[in-house]
Parts: sequence; structure tokens; C-alpha cells
Amino acid sequence: MNNTPDTKAQQLLMKLMNFYEKFSAENMSKLDEFYTQDIEFVDPVHKVDGILSLKHYMKKMAVNLSHYKIRYLEVLTGENSAYLTWEMDFAHKKISGGKIITVRGMSHLKFTNRIYYHEDCYDLGALLYEHLPVIGGITRSLKGRMAAQNN
Repeated sequence: MNNTPDTKAQQLLMKLMNFYEKFSAENMSKLDEFYTQDIEFVDPVHKVDGILSLKHYMKKMAVNLSHYKIRYLEVLTGENSAYLTWEMDFAHKKISGGKIITVRGMSHLKFTNRIYYHEDCYDLGALLYEHLPVIGGITRSLKGRMAAQNN
């Protein structure tokens, strides 16, 4: 087995990517395989500190999904950090009548032997606001007007 940092980083990233490809409420124990106990997880909705809080947050998200699929588009690895771009399809019973929504995003990871920092960046409007009654129409209208001004 090759123990170069690149190989270790690739193995770590594969564990993370496999977890999210099979994301479900039942596989939360796998988080310990690639995240540190003091993981800092940040997304446009929350900042979560610690593996126990992250497991609770993830399980709560997973339980409410009726459909989920992620596709990794690109993986860039540096020394002790990585960036993953992805496209996620999901359906939530309380958002957009349970219809499948597709959102593109990027994850920034920092790690040594395991990941201690994970930040997800994505358009919260595309994920949530555009699909809510009343506010969805307003959000789409504002985005359309802003796009028209730039043309």
C-alpha cells in the first residue's frame, strides 16, 4: 500500500464522497471514518461544531428527504485541502410540493488524517427560497430583474 499524502487524501475523499452518494439517516455512524470529533461544518443555513451535532443535523436532513442524489463534477486536491464541485438533486415533502430540485454547489475541505473543516457553498435561493409560496415568486422576479439590468 502506498502511504503518500496524495493517496491518503484520495482515500479520505473517497470515504466522504461515498458517504454523500449513499446519504441516508441510517449511515450517520460512517461520519466518524472521515471527520474529526471537533469537525466544523458550515453551510448557508447552519454552522455546526462537533461530530455529535453534525450527526444530529445530518440525520434531521436525511429523514425529511424523499429523493436525494449527488454527482461530483470536479475534485481539486491540494496539500491538506480539497475543493469538490457537485450537483445535487433532492426532494423534500415541504418544499415545492415534493418535486425534485437540482442545486449546484462546492465543498471546501481541510484535513490532516481526517477532515476538520467542511464548508458547503450553494445558492440558498435556488435550494429553498425560489420554491416557497409567495417568497418564491418574489425571489424569481428579483433575479430576473437583476439579470435584465446586466444585459
